[in-house]
Amino acid sequence: MEKALTREKVLPAALFMILVGLVIGYGGRSVIREWHSIGPAFAAFGVVWILAGPAMFVAGWWVLGDAERRKIPLWVGGVASVAAGAALIAGVLAQVIPCSAST
Repeated sequence: MEKALTREKVLPAALFMILVGLVIGYGGRSVIREWHSIGPAFAAFGVVWILAGPAMFVAGWWVLGDAERRKIPLWVGGVASVAAGAALIAGVLAQVIPCSAST
């Protein structure tokens, strides 16, 4: 038998998705705003963040608003979170995303 997800269990996850979704979406917007001075690979990571941030934000509100079905928005928020994190890691490892100031 499947356990029901109570509001108390999903409230922290929903609030976290809302907050992190805003931060990631804003970061992606900041990257794309400077598109003329960055390379296409860095701009691609910005696009991923622009898509993942609002998806996480909407999924967080969806979890808070939906009384019964919480699996789908949690999956949407989780996949968006993994996509944003994977883009960040891939960008850093490929040395596309600068991690420090130039010397």
